[in-house]
Amino acid sequence: MRSISYSTFVMLTVVFWCIVTQNARSEPGQDQDATTQTASAQPAPDRTLSLPSDTRHTLWIPSDYQHQGKTIDVLVDFHSSPSLVRASTRLAKLNCVVISVKYAGLSSVYRVPFSKNRQLFAAILDEALNALRAETDFPKDAQWGQLAITSFSAGFGAVREILKTQDDFERINGIFMVDSLYCGYVGDSTDAIEKGVVSPPLMKDFLRFAKLAADGEKVMIITHSMVPTPGYASTCETADYLMDQLDLEPEPVAIVVEPAIKSEIQAVKIRLYRKAIRKGFSLYGSSGGGGADHVAHMRNMDYWLPALPIAKREAHTKVP
Repeated sequence: MRSISYSTFVMLTVVFWCIVTQNARSEPGQDQDATTQTASAQPAPDRTLSLPSDTRHTLWIPSDYQHQGKTIDVLVDFHSSPSLVRASTRLAKLNCVVISVKYAGLSSVYRVPFSKNRQLFAAILDEALNALRAETDFPKDAQWGQLAITSFSAGFGAVREILKTQDDFERINGIFMVDSLYCGYVGDSTDAIEKGVVSPPLMKDFLRFAKLAADGEKVMIITHSMVPTPGYASTCETADYLMDQLDLEPEPVAIVVEPAIKSEIQAVKIRLYRKAIRKGFSLYGSSGGGGADHVAHMRNMDYWLPALPIAKREAHTKVP
């Protein structure tokens, strides 16, 4: 599949690394003092562990993690800023640990390792679990509970390959594609490319997961922008494809998602214009068509994260 232009990549990278994760979103009915630690409580600091086999794979244990016996829910993120996904997880009050997989580059840097080694995803999970068991405050027989994946932008290259392994497909309870579901066109890389026609083989496993979510057996969240991607299907085009295959009609909405995370650059709001929901499947479309609009989806992950099937530290306002 063709890559976005180098200039676009540079622009997104600059925006990407300017993010500073400092304070939380105000939502209707949310108690801003609910997460304030009392003076007497001295929680352990957050822990970030680099996994030995690849230091680009990190395990984050939040200081406010609430132990639930030997079962531990886990969120595995591909390509988001590790610090931002951690802050977003905290804002969303998810009671889980976070594994971040962050490579430099576009979708091929994710696709290639996970296609060459079909056991890589399981190996990352096993290594992270062993690291948890080595921590003094976690059980030696700790096991993974609910498993959810988030993917921003190029991270879809890993997710598509992971879903091809049936054991991995079955163990994943939820997926959140954060303006991340791109795809080649029919006839991609040939003279017979059919522009505008999403390639069904490349969407096969995403569609399988979406159908299970629409039946209430899994959870799948899709967000898309209107950023054009000449040469391959944009996140808007793949969203249209999924809705067509699921026979879903989008509902027009006018929802403005205010940024929760402060940044050194001007905050960009997400303006949602459509949504489509059926049981565990939900899709949200935004009207923004620039690089900053794309990054805004990652910066506002906390808005959708509570819908994932991960334990919560306390009640959270439901996404409308």
